[in-house]
Amino acid sequence: MPKLIDYPRTTYASAWEVAEVVDDTGGKCALETCARKLDRKVSGSFKAIVGSAVKFGLLTSKRELLSTTTLFRRIKHAYDKQEELLFHREAFLTPPLFTQLCRKFRQRELPVQMLDVMLIREFDVEEINAAAVAKAFAEGARAVGLLDEHNTVADIDQLAAQAPPRRELASPTPAANSFRTPTANREPTRSVAGIEGGEPALTLNPPPATRHTPTPGPTDAVANLFGLGGGALEMPNATPVPAATAAPQPTPNPPAVPRAAYPAATARSLPVPAIVPVPISGTQFTIHLAGPGIDTQLEITHEDDLLLVQGLLEKIRRQLRV
Repeated sequence: MPKLIDYPRTTYASAWEVAEVVDDTGGKCALETCARKLDRKVSGSFKAIVGSAVKFGLLTSKRELLSTTTLFRRIKHAYDKQEELLFHREAFLTPPLFTQLCRKFRQRELPVQMLDVMLIREFDVEEINAAAVAKAFAEGARAVGLLDEHNTVADIDQLAAQAPPRRELASPTPAANSFRTPTANREPTRSVAGIEGGEPALTLNPPPATRHTPTPGPTDAVANLFGLGGGALEMPNATPVPAATAAPQPTPNPPAVPRAAYPAATARSLPVPAIVPVPISGTQFTIHLAGPGIDTQLEITHEDDLLLVQGLLEKIRRQLRV
C-alpha cells in the first residue's frame, strides 16, 4: 500500500498560480484545461503542483475536476493587504507538517541547511521529497511573514491571538412587513378605548358593509357572543346613539349565576357576566363584568353596544392566555 503524503511537495507560489488559473475559468475546470492554460502537460510534476494546492486548501480535486475553495475566495476578496496576508498565512499553515515545524522552532532560528535531513529523521518525510519540502517551507514561510531575514520562526499561536476578528459582510435583518393584505369592502378600523387607565386601545375590524341574512337560530345576543347559538349575529355599522335615548335605569345587584351554566373553557378565571332584564320601554340588557382589574356594568340598548362587550371579552381572553 503506498504511503499517504499529507504535505506539499512544491512551493506555495506555484500552488497559488494554479489556483488563480482555475479561478479565471469560473472557479471550476478540468485538469487538462488547467494544464493547457499554463502551457504544460498533465505530467507527474504538474500533478504535484495541483496536489500542493489541494494540501494548502486552495483547491479541491474530484475526478480530475478542480474547484476553488472558500479559503481561496477569502484571499481573493480580502478587504486590505493585512487581511489578505492573514488568509495567506492560514492557507500556508493548513498542512499539519508546516504547523508542526513552526511550533517546533517558534522564536528560534530555523536550521535551513539541514532542514531536509531533519524532515527525514524526525517527521518521516520520504528522502526523495525532503529537499523539495524543505524548500517549500522556507520560501512559503518568508512569503507569509513567518520567517524573517535571520531565519527566526515567528510564534504562530501569538500571532493568531493578536489577529483582529475576522470581518464578515453583515446580513441585514429583514424588516417586518408593514403592509397589510388588501381586503375587498374593508371598512376603517374602529377603536374601543381600554377600560382601565394605561391600557392600550383595542382595535376591532368590523365586518364588511354588506349585511348577511342571519341563519335561523337563537336570537339571544349574549349566547351568540359566547358561541352558544347557531345563529349569525348581524353587526351593522356603528351609528351614534340618539339623544332621546332613555337614561340608564338603576338596577339591583345581579343575582349570582352558577358556573356550570357556562362552557368549561370559561370556568377557569373568566368573570361571570350576569344578564338582568330591566322592565322599561323597549328592550334593554345589563351586563356586569367583575374580575381581576375589571369591574364594570354596561347597559345594552342598541346592537352597536355589543362592540364594547366584544372589546371587554377580548381583553379578558388576553389576560387568560398570559
